[in-house]
Amino acid sequence: MWRACREALADAGGDAASRICGIGVSGQQHGLVALDASYEVIRPAKLWCDTESAEEAAELSKSLPVPIVASFTASKLLWLKRHEAAAWARLAHVALPHDYLNYVLTGELVMEGSDASGIGLLDVGARTWDASAARLVDAAPR
Repeated sequence: MWRACREALADAGGDAASRICGIGVSGQQHGLVALDASYEVIRPAKLWCDTESAEEAAELSKSLPVPIVASFTASKLLWLKRHEAAAWARLAHVALPHDYLNYVLTGELVMEGSDASGIGLLDVGARTWDASAARLVDAAPR
């Protein structure tokens, strides 16, 4: 995404970058951008339409109070743990695609509450991560 932004500015030519007054970022809710401790991308993003984590979604749904579908990030995390051990070992931060773009633009990795709820691991009432739900993905949350 960030590469595409830079290319668009380069294509605009001249002083295009200096004429920008503001940037709006919007994006899909579900997805997984896996980042290491240095906030570097570990692997290509798994987008909402990637449903190869259907088995993990069904498993999580049995233990959580809300159904988890394969597009939710929680199922993608469990899939990553099971299928890409090297990437899982490096995982330190999780971002949604548009949150990663905001990180690149601002240097701060944050997530809006309604987006966080779509991951499947948020206690919506308390507006904090649900440790017991997170343990279903990783017995030793980081």
